[in-house]
Amino acid sequence: MPVQRPMSSTQSLPSRPANSLVLNGRIASTSLVLGAIVLLAAVLRLHDAGAEGFWKNELFSVVWSRQPVSFLISEGLRVETNPPLYYVMLKAWTLLAGESEFAARLPSVIAATLAVPLTYLLGRELLGVRAGLWGAGLLAVTPLQIYFAHEVRAYALLPAFALLAMLGVARMLAAAQEGRTLPVSGMALYAGGCTGLVHTHAIGMFAVATLFMLTLTTLRTAPRATVLRFLGATAVVAALSLPIATSMAVQSHSANIGWMPAFGYDTLLILNRYLLIGPLVRGDLGIEGSRAELMGEMVLASFTALTLIWLGGRRLTDQRARLLLLEVPVAFILLLSAVSIMRPVLIPRVALWLSPLICLVVAALIAERPVRRLAGAAFALCVALGLWNNVAVPAQHKPDWRALIAAYPPGVADGPVLVAGPHAGPLGIGFHAAGAIKAELRHWVPDPARPATTADQLERRVSGAQPIETADIARRIAGGRPVVLFLDDDDEILIGQALAAETWFAGARRQVLPGLTVFAWN
Repeated sequence: MPVQRPMSSTQSLPSRPANSLVLNGRIASTSLVLGAIVLLAAVLRLHDAGAEGFWKNELFSVVWSRQPVSFLISEGLRVETNPPLYYVMLKAWTLLAGESEFAARLPSVIAATLAVPLTYLLGRELLGVRAGLWGAGLLAVTPLQIYFAHEVRAYALLPAFALLAMLGVARMLAAAQEGRTLPVSGMALYAGGCTGLVHTHAIGMFAVATLFMLTLTTLRTAPRATVLRFLGATAVVAALSLPIATSMAVQSHSANIGWMPAFGYDTLLILNRYLLIGPLVRGDLGIEGSRAELMGEMVLASFTALTLIWLGGRRLTDQRARLLLLEVPVAFILLLSAVSIMRPVLIPRVALWLSPLICLVVAALIAERPVRRLAGAAFALCVALGLWNNVAVPAQHKPDWRALIAAYPPGVADGPVLVAGPHAGPLGIGFHAAGAIKAELRHWVPDPARPATTADQLERRVSGAQPIETADIARRIAGGRPVVLFLDDDDEILIGQALAAETWFAGARRQVLPGLTVFAWN
């Protein structure tokens, strides 16, 4: 399928009425197809949006957004590593719609749906109408986008802001290539999108830096006035982003980000799987898991990524398309990889904004040649696996706090001591059992020397849970006191590390709930 190019403004349209009707009919058809794609995207993102309970980070978002706006944009900015834009938006939204799982996730659903028509606009600008529609259609069914539409976190906003910024760059570069003055609309889209990226997530600063440097390099032969206008738009972004940049510098060694894993040989393998297939959750591999299946998915995702980069380098001959769809994503990952060698920052979900660009590269490669069909087939297999894991199977990725509370209600005088795993945390019970006596709720701290994060402090304040060390848990069990320890999927590794050698742990009864593993004694 050949890549269509946008019609030049110097081309004249046929004047015959019949041709005009055909043109109008084509426009109507394009709008209808795009509308159907956006509708499909909305349905997939709304599906099961409220089915699962909040997990730890979502609970933090909801509770943190209860703070006054004056706190969020001042002291809160110095405490929480992520910028306040999303929390302010969430605060305003939940005041109107409430804090239920479905209501709190709607802003993410809307943002993830909005990214679909924006992908079409960028694709039309760079590759033509047909490729734009293909890119939008692929993004509509991308598993990673659907997954984060169900998160009360800022990540779903990143693709929309990135697409706005790139659409602005595409229009500015088009004007520079044609010798025209940079359009105000292009500069506004670029400045607005970049500012939105920086104020949405700390990683936005790296995305903006990558986009700025590569665009400036492309404009190196442009007239001085053109470069100055671009630098002026960037100066606006820098001025508006100064508080965020200052906060990032202060918190670069904060305990809040001390959990990030070190950069290793498998980091990019995990990233590829995350981007092309979706997040790894319990439902992907079954409760017991299958390392062979996981490795197979990583190999498939890595093969697909390398194939897309190779073919994209050969197929994307247009300077703007090559820059925005290929060079910017690759440079962004290389930049984060280099930084992560010294200070880990590359975690898979921060690359969520690359999904629309990957879809547009695939759209540009769809052609008759078998090797391109192979790339498309590999991408389609990745999408199919991700949809099966995250959409088709029953939702069971996040902790079912209500089931846990029903089985072990907190505050019962003669009931067990409820001990939250380090990652699962006590906030889920504290959130859903509001008003109950929480004197029996504790937060397990395997490593007392580790500084408490902002999330830890907030959890303990809201839930009323006090920390408890491993030796204290063992003493309570040895003394005959009923104890219930609940862990989420991220806590499971502790079973092998901190618990396997403990003799008291061997006598536990195990129960599996969606997103939680519960161990009970007595």
